Amino acid sequence: MKALSSAMRLSWQLFRNTLGAKYRRSYLGYLWMVVPALAITGGVSLASQSGVIRSAETPLPFPLFVFIGIIIWQVFAESVEVSHKAFEGARSYLTKVNCSREAVVLAQFYETLIIAGVRMALLLAVILLFGRGGWHVPGVIALCFAGALTLGLGIGALLMPFTILFGDFQHAVKMALTYGVFLTPAFYLPQGTGWLSRLVAVGPLAAFMASARDAAAGMVLSQPGWLLVTLGLSFLALGAGLCMVRLAAPILVERMLVGGR
Repeated sequence: MKALSSAMRLSWQLFRNTLGAKYRRSYLGYLWMVVPALAITGGVSLASQSGVIRSAETPLPFPLFVFIGIIIWQVFAESVEVSHKAFEGARSYLTKVNCSREAVVLAQFYETLIIAGVRMALLLAVILLFGRGGWHVPGVIALCFAGALTLGLGIGALLMPFTILFGDFQHAVKMALTYGVFLTPAFYLPQGTGWLSRLVAVGPLAAFMASARDAAAGMVLSQPGWLLVTLGLSFLALGAGLCMVRLAAPILVERMLVGGR
């Protein structure tokens, strides 16, 4: 308990120092937490209106439909990189100072959590203006955000030792996070019975996106069972990832000391 308390205090101090410095260096500051999602939503909506992108009829206004998918994808994608960014950013002092490795990851996690909270607040405000959901919307949205965040953290923690040690592996992960959004129903509703359509429909993020959209539209959740299964798998992945970080941290620091990746 004493080690955990010390790690929490150190992680909070690291978080306060890095977050403020990061956003003070730009004119838009904290607006960068939401500007990319708004820009992508605007671009996709414009493409849809002009006929470049054709989508099936959606239960929500198309911009809101896309915005929900993009926001959830961004929460997932950024949480995947938490563990890697934490160790890569702390490379300069991890090899010189004997500090808690867990504190380094926690500090990066706090930043991701704050950004996810800001995005969720914006999404709830947009749903209030343009959606048709009821009193249960905040709870369902929070559950979907928590699931995407937890799943991303777990996957990222499992991959972190390999992304730190092998630069090519990190490039592959970044490419997957850039283009993987097209394998999720972020922009469209899966149609047909082909294998790719089925893959998109049963992907782990599909349940979070579909449930958030159902709640925003005032509909009964269409995939409650798959949502619970995905949430359970997300927490299992997080548990396995945390164990991986704890086991791999000493090896990674040793490789940093000898100048390896």
